[in-house]
Formats: sequence, C-alpha cells, structure tokens
Amino acid sequence: MVRMRSIVALVGLAMLLTLAVGGPASAATTGVSEVDFDFVPATVTIGVGDTVLWTNNSSDVHTSTGGSWDSGTMNPGATFSHTFSSAGTFPYHCTFHQSLGMVGTVIVQAGGGGGGGGGTLPSTGISDSAAPFVWVGLLFLLAGGALLFVLRRRRA
Repeated sequence: MVRMRSIVALVGLAMLLTLAVGGPASAATTGVSEVDFDFVPATVTIGVGDTVLWTNNSSDVHTSTGGSWDSGTMNPGATFSHTFSSAGTFPYHCTFHQSLGMVGTVIVQAGGGGGGGGGTLPSTGISDSAAPFVWVGLLFLLAGGALLFVLRRRRA
C-alpha cells in the first residue's frame, strides 16, 4: 500500500513538473536607454506581445512618442513601457529633441521577434497545439507503469 502511494505521488509530481516546465514562453521586455539626445539602441526588434521599457538615463527631460503611445515628459531616472500587440514597424521620437535626431524604431515581428539588436530571444515554449500530445504521452507512461506494477506483483 505504501509503495502504491509512492508511485501515485511520483506520477503526480511528474505531471506538475511537465506543466511547469513545458508551458508557453512568457513575453519579453526589451530596454531602451535615453542617453544625451539618443535612444540606445535606436532600433529594437521584438515579438508581438513583447514590451519595450524606455529609461531616461540623461540629465534632460525626454519623451517616447509613437503613433499609438506617448510617455509624456520623462524626468531623469523615469521609465515608461509600452506593450506591442501587433506586428509592424513603429517609428518614434522624443518630442523635445526630434530636431536633434532623437528618433528610434521598434520592429515587431509576428513570429516571436528577437535577434535584431533588441536583446530578446525567440519563443521556445511549447505551443498550445502540442498540449494534447503531452497528456497522451503522460497517459502512456502512467499506463505502462501500472502494467509493470501489476505484472511484477503477479510474479511475486
């Protein structure tokens, strides 16, 4: 009886571990620094659902202003983030220093982004369509373990 409880506990732990490790990759955050009168890096490449976090590392006030977002005035040390929900190329600028060339671009890729200087990695998580296969595999393992248990018990 104790052995059966141990087996059930082990199988339950294996299922929980599979769910925890095999879940989808979470969205990434890519940082952009506002330094002097530049965005560093000036161009970032991310995936749909990822976030860009702008940080004012300058002694001047700045903004991050694009077609669908506006940080408002960012004092030194302030941060602003925007999550991109669709693919495309999004130019932006600092309202105060656009004439000085303080402009940037966010490239949002539909297939997971990353790699273009943005510092993010492509999604490596399990897709939703693979989840049934994981469960079927776990059921086969469970059934095989139960069969071995029954066969060994009969032999003894």
